[in-house]
Amino acid sequence: MKLIICTFLLFLSTLVVAQKAELSEAEAISLFERYEQKGEDFNRKRELDSMKVYLAKLDALLPKIQDSSYIYRADLIRGAVLSRKTQTDRALEVLLKATEFFRLQEDYKNYYRGRFKIAYCYYYANQREDTKEVMLEILENKQYVDEDLATRALEKVGAINIELGMHQKNPELLKDAIKRISNAITINRKNNKYTELASNYGLIAEGYNQLKELDKVVQLLDSSIYFAKKADNLPEEGFALIKKGKLYTDQKKYDQATSSLSKAVKIYKDTDDIPLLLYAYGEQKKLFQKTQQYKAASELGDEIYTLAITQYNKRFADGVSEMRTKYKTAEKEREILEQRAEIAEKGLLLQERKYQIYGALSLALLFCFLGYLFYNQQKLKNRQLVKENKLKVALKEIEIQNKLQEQRLRISRDLHDNIGAQLSFIISSIDNLKYASKDTSNEFKDKLSYISEFTLSTIDQLRDTIWAMNKDEISITDLQSRTLAFIEKAKVAKQTVKFEFDSAIKTPIVFTAVEGMHLFRVIQEAINNALKYATPKTVKVNFSEKENTLILAVIDDGIGFEKEAVQLGNGLYNMQKRMDEINAHISINSKPSEGTEITVKFKILNANL
Repeated sequence: MKLIICTFLLFLSTLVVAQKAELSEAEAISLFERYEQKGEDFNRKRELDSMKVYLAKLDALLPKIQDSSYIYRADLIRGAVLSRKTQTDRALEVLLKATEFFRLQEDYKNYYRGRFKIAYCYYYANQREDTKEVMLEILENKQYVDEDLATRALEKVGAINIELGMHQKNPELLKDAIKRISNAITINRKNNKYTELASNYGLIAEGYNQLKELDKVVQLLDSSIYFAKKADNLPEEGFALIKKGKLYTDQKKYDQATSSLSKAVKIYKDTDDIPLLLYAYGEQKKLFQKTQQYKAASELGDEIYTLAITQYNKRFADGVSEMRTKYKTAEKEREILEQRAEIAEKGLLLQERKYQIYGALSLALLFCFLGYLFYNQQKLKNRQLVKENKLKVALKEIEIQNKLQEQRLRISRDLHDNIGAQLSFIISSIDNLKYASKDTSNEFKDKLSYISEFTLSTIDQLRDTIWAMNKDEISITDLQSRTLAFIEKAKVAKQTVKFEFDSAIKTPIVFTAVEGMHLFRVIQEAINNALKYATPKTVKVNFSEKENTLILAVIDDGIGFEKEAVQLGNGLYNMQKRMDEINAHISINSKPSEGTEITVKFKILNANL
């Protein structure tokens, strides 16, 4: 509905501009500056549709304005619109051209406006250090910008220091961030900047949360929500609600956490803000896992995966890197050209002064100079060719990776749609045979039941394989959720057996798809063997870590066996083979009447310690 209203307003504004064919240049400039400010205001409120409306109004006024700088001022709004649409590579291309124009014109006010928007492109591309560098550059040159822009740069440096302080476990960075944002709050309170205050209080709450000063956090988040409502800024309100939900989850106040996160999800669904909706879903999934709502967590995980695939755009990060490379290359080329022009000017002055006396010598020097220029030009061309070749190789690698991903998705779809459907048809046919023939012997019916169960098991294995194929990486949380889902199925099949699951994992471990699948298969095989052969009363599954090593254990109190007297079967052999393939160690300890313990030790190479 909002988009329809904005489109209608755009249509009306176009008619108005068309009717004012006699509009003077001075009137056009006055309207342009008013619409430009409106575009900036809606950019701070993240209202993309309204930004588009005012960008169209700016474009409609440009033919009436002779000054070309207004084209690039409109491009600053255009870059912000593209950035909000997550088309960051295109946004950077527009903004870099505009800022280069303003730099050459020595229009530093608009130059640093553009640099600020470029910093946000870096931020959306997850390049935090580059963002911080640009924001600090703006603060060092704040005499060229207004108080509002300088304050927002100060806020963003504080926000990045909070992120870096969290990841690096650095309390000094967190304290610096709180100090910077507190200064910004003082300024924004003076100017009644409610949207900025909502963001400021949310950020400072996260800083105190990381410093474990939890008594201040809820009060600060409530202040963030208060100012977000006062500014009618739903995204900021939702962001603060997510933070409250996360805090309540950590404090095991699950009812309050459910309420906060549900409100945040509704806000981002209504505003169609997919990146923040994914963030809200992620916290909601953690809440479901904490409250043992594993089915809801699994379904939400599928929803997150679908949204992430829809939003994912490989050219996003690559495009940012490419545009930064182009920008830096252009800067170097410009510097070289300026140096060449300066050298040429000095050479001409020297030639004029000494032409009559040293004519022959000047001619020789001129030839040397031209040769030097030619040599430099050839060297520059060679460097450019090397860079272009590297870029071609990188683009080719990206193309191959994309094709491999498409092939993998196609194979997984074929497995699910074709082989899965065929196996389901086999099960249905077997069941029909079993019940259609009343005179069939029990032995024959048992064989049919065995085939049906084997086929069902094959379908489960197929689904597990598709699950692994559809992921580039598998986290420890994914592995634990998959294991818990398998245990739930085993509980239904063996209701006389008690299952226990325990996890002491605190490190965010990430596996490759192959490693994750092999570890899950070993856990699955160990549980199946216990249920099939050991007749246990209890089966325990433990996840733990020690000295950068992940330890998985499946323990039962069944009949056990004498390892030396029993030859390894296919199941145990396959477990050993799987662990050999991923450089993991497996040990099997069992004694008659004392049960069996199967332990896997996997070295953590990519732990985020």
